Parts: sequence; C-alpha cells; structure tokens
Amino acid sequence: MTRLVTVACVVFTAVPAYAQINPQSLTLSGVSDCIKEAIATNSVEVNGTVLVFSCSAAKAKALYNFLGRTVRAEVVQDRNGKFENRPFGNSACYRQVEDRSGKTADDFRCDLIMAIGDALRD
Repeated sequence: MTRLVTVACVVFTAVPAYAQINPQSLTLSGVSDCIKEAIATNSVEVNGTVLVFSCSAAKAKALYNFLGRTVRAEVVQDRNGKFENRPFGNSACYRQVEDRSGKTADDFRCDLIMAIGDALRD
C-alpha cells in the first residue's frame, strides 16, 4: 500500500498541472454568464431588430474585468454620474465610479446587443 502511495505521489508531482485558459475563453465565458443572468432575471429587451441582454453586479464585473485585457476604458461623464465604459462591437460594459452627486460608486453593468433582424421582431 505504501508503495502505491509513493508511486502516486511521484506521478502527481512529475506531471505539471497547468490549466491554460486564454483570455478569449474567459471573455466568452463572461458573455455567456451575462446572457444567462439576463434571461434568469428577465432583463432582456426587444429594441427594434435587436435584443439587449443586461447583467449587473458580479457577472458584469467579471466580464468588465475580462474585457480589460484587450479593451481600454473610456471615461464618460453624464447626468447619472461618471462611468468607465468598455465598448466591444455593439455591446459594452460599464463601471460607475461616481454617482450623480459626485460620491464614489462601484457599480457594474453590461448591455450585450444581439441583432435578430426582422424575422424575430414580431
């Protein structure tokens, strides 16, 4: 029995266990999680010939951070506060850094836009 344990220890330490996940896989996983959350929370809007899937909090923060590897944030000030936006394609993720009154905020949201054309609109 001890011989088996010794062999197992040698095999497990000799074979490196590297999980190589590329940034694109992480981003696609984040997009998938956001869409699943949007469907589960009924946060899907039909807007003409597009569907808008919206997620927030943890799922949006994860996707926002995954996008940070390739998409630079644009700082935008509007009537709702100050935001760091990461646009990609027609979609975008947002991080609110200040609220309307200028107080520090740390809220996340992603709006994923999928073109559906005229066939699914009606």
